[in-house]
Amino acid sequence: MSERTPTWQELLDTAVEQRTPTAFRAALDGLRDDGFTYDRLVVIANGIVESREFPGFEGVGRGPSEDAWVNALTVKGRKARRLPDWEYVELLVVAYCKRHGLSGEAQDGLVVRWADGYTVCGGQPRPKYRRSTATAAARRRRVRYVVGATALAVVALAASSAYVFWEPGPDPESPLSVDDVSSLGLSKGDYVFPSTMKLSPSQVEKLKNEDYGEGLKFDDWFRQNDGVPSSFRTITLTVSGRSEEQLRITNIDLPKEDCAPPLTGTLFLNGGTNGGEGETRTLFFNLDDRLPEPTDENGEPYFARKSITLKKGESETIAAFVRANERSCGFTFRFTVVVPGRDPEKLEIDDDGKPFRLTAPANGLGEHPYDRYRAMYVGGVAAPVGTGIVPADPSTYDGNPQSLVSR
Repeated sequence: MSERTPTWQELLDTAVEQRTPTAFRAALDGLRDDGFTYDRLVVIANGIVESREFPGFEGVGRGPSEDAWVNALTVKGRKARRLPDWEYVELLVVAYCKRHGLSGEAQDGLVVRWADGYTVCGGQPRPKYRRSTATAAARRRRVRYVVGATALAVVALAASSAYVFWEPGPDPESPLSVDDVSSLGLSKGDYVFPSTMKLSPSQVEKLKNEDYGEGLKFDDWFRQNDGVPSSFRTITLTVSGRSEEQLRITNIDLPKEDCAPPLTGTLFLNGGTNGGEGETRTLFFNLDDRLPEPTDENGEPYFARKSITLKKGESETIAAFVRANERSCGFTFRFTVVVPGRDPEKLEIDDDGKPFRLTAPANGLGEHPYDRYRAMYVGGVAAPVGTGIVPADPSTYDGNPQSLVSR
């Protein structure tokens, strides 16, 4: 699998972490490369400068030439060790917004985001966006929210959902409150256990009768026994604003860890599908990407054209649909949060103190597509009608549930 080219959001985050002009220039050139060539940039920038008195280009009449843009964005030589003039940064961001048809609100938010990065890397944007570099450095921190070891509350357990109430972290300055994380939408989906699991007849009977233990539902049983969802999972994240000023969520990415080939222990083929969340904002992630970032339903980068804004006390529920086709990985959700006058902050959400996990299916393409698994059970809608759950031989099972019916 070839290495994916970093997005400009990733490059800008890297620049903020490294705090170097060269890294900032690379991010700025990444923004330019996301949508238009240099000659197209010249045309759009000219239109912006000619139509009104753009800050830094008042009275010039025309925007920068192609050579001027190349010099401003170069990441080579001595020039790369200095930040480009701020007017080039702001003009490029505005041109990007014009090129992609972004709203005025989105444009203002994007300029603020780049002004923050410019400041952290040692520059001074125009006075409207200016603040202390020392203050920016002092405010940079990474806050991790986790579920407490003791169960704080369990609410609204749906037939295939396990809600776990999240208590916000103790830091009173954290701008974003994580209120609820729910493993939803599996609809009795497929699970894989890392090792071989042999169920006793009494255990199989309990599962047939949907007896998962006192107070437990379908997904709870698999979770307690270290089962890992296969192929996809949907996780809803409810967050709310805590800062006095309106905050913006400008990116959500998925840092990965412990990636390996798909799990091949024991497959529980349940045949469920994603339930979906009609009233929530849905973001789609591909866990096979180097650094998974969200896309919309059309496969377009979600945060390239929009952000999520929250006033104090205002909440938003995000349904994250995560798919894996190649590997098994652990992952967390990393939010980039921007509050006016503060440096962008990184906040991570994990699964009860450990990473979320997802495995790609280990299915083959031959007559016996499950022969890579060491053990297998078929249940849910994938099982023969009326059987509930039955064992199957992964080395011979061809996917026909009728072949599992006792004769």
